[in-house]
Amino acid sequence: MSSSPISPSPPSMSNENSNSSQLPNIPFNRVLSPIEYKNLKFLVLDCPTEQTIHQYVKELKSRGVTDVVRVCEPTYNKIVFEQVGINVFDWPFKDGGLPPAETIANFLNLCDERFVGGLVSSKDELNKGTEPVIAVHCVAGLGRAPVLVAIAFIEAGMVPLDTIEYVRRRRRGAFNSIQLQWLVDTYKRQWGKKSSRKIGFGHAGKRPSSPSSSRDGNDNQNSEVNPPPSKESTSILGKLFKFNKKNNSSTQVGLVTV
Repeated sequence: MSSSPISPSPPSMSNENSNSSQLPNIPFNRVLSPIEYKNLKFLVLDCPTEQTIHQYVKELKSRGVTDVVRVCEPTYNKIVFEQVGINVFDWPFKDGGLPPAETIANFLNLCDERFVGGLVSSKDELNKGTEPVIAVHCVAGLGRAPVLVAIAFIEAGMVPLDTIEYVRRRRRGAFNSIQLQWLVDTYKRQWGKKSSRKIGFGHAGKRPSSPSSSRDGNDNQNSEVNPPPSKESTSILGKLFKFNKKNNSSTQVGLVTV
């Protein structure tokens, strides 16, 4: 009885699967927070690493991200984003702090140039699903990144208190007490003024009060960074505590520093 020829076994997939199995499983639905207002579309996230960068690039590309704003120290090589056509802007500032005037100028210019209709557009001029998206990240995506997004929304016409609640509904735990107080008491809309537009990414014009010393933590600047709270901001912070309690948020205002 002749034995039937043995058919070659299919090529092993073990090597291919082993590479993918070594990649960490990233719950992007929880890691990434889309936050939109009018024609402005942002994606707030934590920082990718050299181990996760390729997964982030694939995910952000699929979500229409055109630019990444990195406000922390580099944790990955940005060329990986640039190779797929995503711009990366490095505008770092102090962990848990406030953005310097130049960073605010750069970010607002980017928003004004990237979003159709500009930063202070009165209406959505694009068909849904076609707008560019700007991703912003710090280390945990809870402090520095949401502050920049909040500034853009305030410039687009949203009231500061509404902005804080709006962002926190979409990114739980966003902002610490210094950032909250600054957004309510100190930051003033200024983009509508012709003198403050189109300054360019590398230059900052006259901008709202923002501590230029936020990177070195100079104690002499504490009065500017954290002035005595006004009655309005005290009332607002009280409302936010109630907002957290009502929504069963485990993170209280002022306890998050990122």
